[in-house]
Amino acid sequence: MWVAVKSSKLLWLFFAVFALCAAFIALRTNQYERDEKISAQVVTIKFGAEGKSDAAAQGFSLMNHPSGVYAYKTHWDDPYKLGLVKYVQGKYSFDLDNALIVTGLGDKDGAESGVDNWDVSFNPSSSRIISYEEARDKIATLLGKLRSAGWVRYIDTSDPRLIGKEAMSYALTKSGALYSIDSTYTPSIEEWKGLMAVEPRWCFYADGIFLTLSVSYQSSGADGMGYYLSDLQVSTASDNYSPYFSDSIERRRHWEKYLSDELKSAVEERSKREAELKAQGYTIDTTYQAPPFEAPDFSAKAAAH
Repeated sequence: MWVAVKSSKLLWLFFAVFALCAAFIALRTNQYERDEKISAQVVTIKFGAEGKSDAAAQGFSLMNHPSGVYAYKTHWDDPYKLGLVKYVQGKYSFDLDNALIVTGLGDKDGAESGVDNWDVSFNPSSSRIISYEEARDKIATLLGKLRSAGWVRYIDTSDPRLIGKEAMSYALTKSGALYSIDSTYTPSIEEWKGLMAVEPRWCFYADGIFLTLSVSYQSSGADGMGYYLSDLQVSTASDNYSPYFSDSIERRRHWEKYLSDELKSAVEERSKREAELKAQGYTIDTTYQAPPFEAPDFSAKAAAH
């Protein structure tokens, strides 16, 4: 069922829940619904109008909402012939194997012309059931590939700038808070087990695009073995910051002019949290470089152009 929402981010949450449920069912039953599969095993995704036309040309199904939000979607229903997704962004491009579901979102009232949010649900391994160690190592390898392609860690504006084991420990105490874990830290097996209880996230940024990788886990009943489902979302800056402007189409279209004011409270919240954590013995990473959109004078410069 469609819900009446204008924000692509909110609509993505709806699709993400649906996709994750469908993908986990597929892992358990080796079946998918048969009405929206794609015959090609390899698909290419990109942003903007070109991404929209490419999705249509590759056979993605299209769903339109009266509000102007639209979604391109495809999936693979053969567990032995899952998809290969090629994400195209110049030197920041990468591939994802074992893809299950791909969804691209756009909004005619958004700041972008075409798709501004892609979401890929995929298996971290070609095997349906894997161990804690294999899952951890597969995800660590993917994180390393993203870093090698030029993606750097992103921490939400209101969250504390922690690194390494401390970042992971903080994430474990903030279940549901969507904290960005430091991808350079490889957790122990016991730590990985703990992370699977909070659905960990690793967030990145590269050249105007934001990326979030998350991992879900369900036990298979066998000791140390389970079903894993990974989800990777990439979104444009306008889509990433759209929750701040869900009250106004005009403000969403010209988000650059208003973003700095909207982020002030988030910056204050970060300072407060960091002071509390520092008092508890945590180390704050003052070398962290936020995306240029979060510079205090970003909106002033945008308004001047």
